[in-house]
Parts: sequence; C-alpha cells; structure tokens
Amino acid sequence: MELSQIKQELSQVVQVIHRAALAVQSDTAAQAELRNYLNELDSQSKQAQQMQDPKRLTQFIDTMEATGERAKSVCERNIKLGTPAKTAVQQAYQQLSHLKHQLH
Repeated sequence: MELSQIKQELSQVVQVIHRAALAVQSDTAAQAELRNYLNELDSQSKQAQQMQDPKRLTQFIDTMEATGERAKSVCERNIKLGTPAKTAVQQAYQQLSHLKHQLH
C-alpha cells in the first residue's frame, strides 16, 4: 500500500479514535486506565499523520493496534461502562486492526 493510501485510511481511523476518546471522557464509569489508553491512541494518531516513511508508519500502526487492543480489553472488563463508550472503543480497535491487516 502506498503512503497516500495509508494516510487516507489513517485519517478515517483518526476520526474514529477521536470519537472514542470523547465517548470515554464523557462516561463517568470509565476508569483512568481506559482514559489513558484512549489519550495515548489520540496522541499516537496525530504522530502517525506526520510520518512520511511507509515502513515506519506501518510499524507505528502496529503499535497503535496493540494500544487499541489493550483499551478494548479494559473496556470489556468494565461492566459499568456505557454502551456508547464500549461501542466507540470497539470500533476504534476494529478500524486499527483492519488497517494493520491491510498493511501486512
């Protein structure tokens, strides 16, 4: 996949991550660990958008996907977390996972 295609896909993922971060921030049942993972993903997505090397960007997306997986795991264990936050985190992880598999 070319850099421009990766960046195009990434821009969609960034939007989903941002929505997930907002959903988690507004859910009072979200624990600090989950908030931290979403903040980290939000920060990572901004860094990824600045990258110009496709190989390095692919590796970074792998790292983001792992962070997303940890966030999803924390989310699944939190029975008090609201459906909007859970759904948003799951969507963010699915988008990252899909992008990762497209790159490999």
